This record gives sequence, structure tokens and C-alpha cells, in this order.
Amino acid sequence: MNSNPDAYDISMPSIQAYRMAANAQSTVTTQGASIGMNYYLSPNITLNGNYSWNKLNKEGEEDPIIPAYNTPEHKYNLGVVGRDIHLSATKNILRDFSFSINYKWVEEFIFEGSPQFTGIVPTYDLVDLQISKKMQSLNLTIKVGSSNLLNNMHYEVYGGPYIGRMTYCSLLFDIR
Repeated sequence: MNSNPDAYDISMPSIQAYRMAANAQSTVTTQGASIGMNYYLSPNITLNGNYSWNKLNKEGEEDPIIPAYNTPEHKYNLGVVGRDIHLSATKNILRDFSFSINYKWVEEFIFEGSPQFTGIVPTYDLVDLQISKKMQSLNLTIKVGSSNLLNNMHYEVYGGPYIGRMTYCSLLFDIR
């Protein structure tokens, strides 16, 4: 065993680390628009949707530093939400349900990270679902849901991991 505390010091006087910050030489602008809508079919049922358009504008000459916008040009969501749904007027077990279902679509886009992490993120779509039940007598709400219900394996960052289904259950106690 070496008792010298300096025995493990590493000295590299001939190496000096540099980090160079840089920016685009020309003006870089973006433009876009977003629209959303909720339509109430009844006091308990809502249809919703939104759409986004995003565009990176490159003015002038090709710049050696490509701006990493990393945003799809088109994407949208469509959904239905139900609150306090009563499937029976008399049986408590069939009352106080809520649900949410959402469809999400994202267009293919170029993800620009570093040279080894630059590439295309393909178009993907997802379905999310959640169902909940209030149990008034117990002051309890049970929620069960799934993000990416259909397990559409996709990645949202080039070079990143594949993302699949996530299913969850939660208990919410309302203590007053």
C-alpha cells in the first residue's frame, strides 16, 4: 500500500482545454401560429383540439453554424374529456366517473444536436387515456391511465432512447 498522498495526482501540463462559443453570422428568425378550440357537447363532455405551425427562416447565405431549431413544422392534438359521468341514476358504483382520451400527431423533423446527434426524428402519433372514479363515501379518487396506450415505440430526440407505453394508477385521498 502506497502511503504517499500525491501518488495518485495526475498532471498534464501540456494539455489545455478550450471551449469556443459561437453564434450564427446571419439573422435567424422563426414564425409560427397556434390555434386551439374547446367545444362543450354538454356540461360534462368536452371536445378539444389544437394545431401548431412552426417554421425556421434562414436569411442570406448558408451559415456554417446551422441553428438547431429542433421543432416539427406541424403538430396537433385531438381529445375528448368527460367529467362526473353517471352511468346509473340509482347505483353509486356507476356514478362519478371521468375520462380523458387524447390523440397526438407530430410531423417528421430534423433534430440538430452535434454532428453525431443530427438526424431525422420520424413522424409519430400517440394515444393517451385516463379513467377515474370518485368514491364519495371514502373521500377517494382512483385514476388509471396510460401514456402512449398503443405502445408506439418512437423517439423524440435524434440519438435518444425509444419511448413506449407508461401505465399508471393513483389514489387521491381528500382529507378535509
